[in-house]
Amino acid sequence: MSASPTESATTPSFVVAGAARSGTTALTEALRSHPDVFVTTPKEPHYLALAGHSLDFRGPGDEVMINREAITSRDTYLGLYPEVHQYAALGEGSVSTLYYHDRSVPHLLAINPDIRVVLLLRDPVGRAYSSFQFLRAQGYEPLSDFLAAIEDESRRVRANWYHLWHYAGMSHYADSVEFVIQELGRDQVGIWFYDELVAEPTRTLDEVLRFLGVDPSKLPPGALWETNVSGTPRSRRLQSFYWWARRRELLRRTVRLAPFKLRQRLRNANLQPTPLPVEARRELGELFVDDLSRLTEIIGRPLPRWDYT
Repeated sequence: MSASPTESATTPSFVVAGAARSGTTALTEALRSHPDVFVTTPKEPHYLALAGHSLDFRGPGDEVMINREAITSRDTYLGLYPEVHQYAALGEGSVSTLYYHDRSVPHLLAINPDIRVVLLLRDPVGRAYSSFQFLRAQGYEPLSDFLAAIEDESRRVRANWYHLWHYAGMSHYADSVEFVIQELGRDQVGIWFYDELVAEPTRTLDEVLRFLGVDPSKLPPGALWETNVSGTPRSRRLQSFYWWARRRELLRRTVRLAPFKLRQRLRNANLQPTPLPVEARRELGELFVDDLSRLTEIIGRPLPRWDYT
């Protein structure tokens, strides 16, 4: 049932705060398609993690990807939500919220102590590789070898490259999930996995909507679709044009006037999936064994079978 009209809709009732490259955009856009759910534009304002900060991330493309886009003012952030509404749930989907949990959770509690947090997690090595491929496809990742990029990560972090570059760092979940649960309470934190979203999208979406207090039966058909696909460009020439266009602010803003689904489908059509090298999975899997063991204890249920043997 829709919420009653209210004079103040400047307080979100939920955030999708899962790990980057774990299906968060697909999930958030599916929620946006529900008539009783409001999702901000931009989908990732990053306010909760970066509030009050002067943004000076220095990785390739960070000026375009984060410095110009992130919202650091509370008034500007709350102004993303409608003043008068009949929505049952209002929220956003910044992946920085989970990663910078120590910064974001206090802001969450200050804005709405009853807020619900949706966490979407993915096989940590697969997540890191997807992030690497995404930045390669964007024309920003300077290295062609995934393991070499992992080796370079600590230098990048010291040089203040923004969080999407933290391939291994963003794939460690235990500390972040534990902190969120401890501060908000288990009833306000819903945890799902990328594997579930892919294998059983209808069931997963229904569960998320019920967790948010929204009637799943109103979700339109085809609400969930692939977004932000990672992979290797089919046409280097077309991808080079895409890179060139992203760096022209006026052209970039003009392109954004096109429907989101259309832009995504055109972009995705030029990408073909590239499997994670077996040796990379085995080598990097050891980095996450202890973290995943702790995560299992924290959430109290088994993880998907993320095999690193």
